[in-house]
Amino acid sequence: MSYKSILVPVERPKTARPALRYAIGLARDLNAHVEVFHPQLDPALILPPVFDGLSGVAFAPELIAQAQKVAEDLKAEVKAMVEEVLVDLGCSDVPRGRKAGFSLSFDSMIGATERLIAARGRVADVTVIARTPASVGRGEADSLAGALWSSARPVLMVPGLDEGADAAGKRPSRIVLAWNGSIEAARALAAALPLLVQAVSVDVLTFDKAVDGAELGRVIAYLATHGVEARSANIETQGYLLSKALFDRVIEHEADLIVMGAYTHSRVREYLIGGLTQEILDGAPVPVLLAH
Repeated sequence: MSYKSILVPVERPKTARPALRYAIGLARDLNAHVEVFHPQLDPALILPPVFDGLSGVAFAPELIAQAQKVAEDLKAEVKAMVEEVLVDLGCSDVPRGRKAGFSLSFDSMIGATERLIAARGRVADVTVIARTPASVGRGEADSLAGALWSSARPVLMVPGLDEGADAAGKRPSRIVLAWNGSIEAARALAAALPLLVQAVSVDVLTFDKAVDGAELGRVIAYLATHGVEARSANIETQGYLLSKALFDRVIEHEADLIVMGAYTHSRVREYLIGGLTQEILDGAPVPVLLAH
């Protein structure tokens, strides 16, 4: 079992470039297909309505034409970015369309981004999205929300702009699994198995004794049935943020992937008072495989 279908949503070519580079490198390593998908906003959803007094709500034809041109120009920029990345990574001759082995396709559709990405993500093994610095704007935020909350499939979030994201991706070799016994953590574990079975080292970590030794032992035994020789440890945060304790361990073990459940608490709660998922989304030093 391996990832064979990788979805890369592209709302904006600049902010999505690191995700595409990572996905292409990973797909080349796994002999998989990359689906680049550009969700296009319906002009009727973003244009202010005009009241003409006769027909009620209408839209000025010139505004619609202008919005359509902007959308087509953006689509052309996205396609150009894809070609640039392929050339830069030395794989411009990759087969186009969904083929057996390493291949790439491009598609776009008009509609609400979250809904479109959720639907596409449900028939992909994993969705790859780059983190967007706050200084850049929303980036791929709507795609992340759709994939993480509504696709029922894992999301692989990679470092984004200005975070050393120039290198292409590769199959991770040293993986850290953050385990708290939650449903989300179990889903992340299952989603990561294709990568875990091929890793050189796997560390299963819990923090501040969130789960007992017996449960950690069962996780290790489960992984062993899949041929994964994993180690387990409980990390005491000692008053530090849990995310810092996790990042320190990742750096110490030279890990190249974090696996964890996302939003064990509600998204609203984490937004209001903070939480591990948001801390990881904001600052993980390596790619993170998330499942909700």
